[in-house]
Amino acid sequence: MEAWWIQFLLLYITFLAMFSPPATMAAAATILGGVSNKVLRRVALRVSLAYVIVMLIVIWLGNYMLTALGLSTHALSATGGAALLFQGWPLMTRGTKADQSNAALNSDSPKNADDLAVVPLLFPISIGGGTIAVGISSAAHNDTFAGMMLLSAVILAMAPTIALTFLISGPLHGRLSTGAMDTIARISGIILVALSLQLLVSGLTGLVTSALHGAVVKTL
Repeated sequence: MEAWWIQFLLLYITFLAMFSPPATMAAAATILGGVSNKVLRRVALRVSLAYVIVMLIVIWLGNYMLTALGLSTHALSATGGAALLFQGWPLMTRGTKADQSNAALNSDSPKNADDLAVVPLLFPISIGGGTIAVGISSAAHNDTFAGMMLLSAVILAMAPTIALTFLISGPLHGRLSTGAMDTIARISGIILVALSLQLLVSGLTGLVTSALHGAVVKTL
C-alpha cells in the first residue's frame, strides 16, 4: 500500500500545479501592485479561505452532484481539460499583458477588495474548470473516508501557499520587468497547456472506453 505521505505529496503537487503560483503571480501582480499592505493581507486571506471552502465542497459533494445530473467524471475531466486549455493557451502564446486598474482595491471600502478577491482573483485565476475537474476526479479515486480526509488535508495545506502567493504578487509588480513577467507567464502557460491536454486525453479516452464497454454489454 502506498505510504500516506507519498499520496499526500502527489496530491499536493497536483493541486499546486493547477494553481500554478508563477502564472497566478504574473496575473495578480497587475491587479495588486501598489496596494497597501493592509489591503494585500485582507485579499490574500480572503482568497485562500474561499479556495479552501469551495474546494472542500467540490471534493465532498461534487460526485453526488454529478450523479444527480447524470454526468460522469470522464466527461468532467474532458471539460476541465478544455477549460484549462482555454485558460493556459493565451498565457503560453501572449504572456500576461493585461493593464488592470487597482484603484478599486485602494479605496476606503473593504467591499471593493472583497469583490475583487472573488472575481477575478479566486475565479478564474485561482480556481478554474480544470481545478474543479481534478478535485472531483481525485475524490472519485480516494472515495474511502481515510482517502477523503487525506484529500481534505491537501486542500487545507494549499491555503498558506495561496496566501503567500498573493502576498508576494503585490510587491512583485514594478520590481520585475515586463519581459520577465511575460516569460514567467509563458512558462506557466506551457505547464497549464500540458496539464490540460493530459486531462482532455484522459477524459476522452475514458468516455470512449465506457461507450465501447456499454456497447459490448448490450450485444451480449
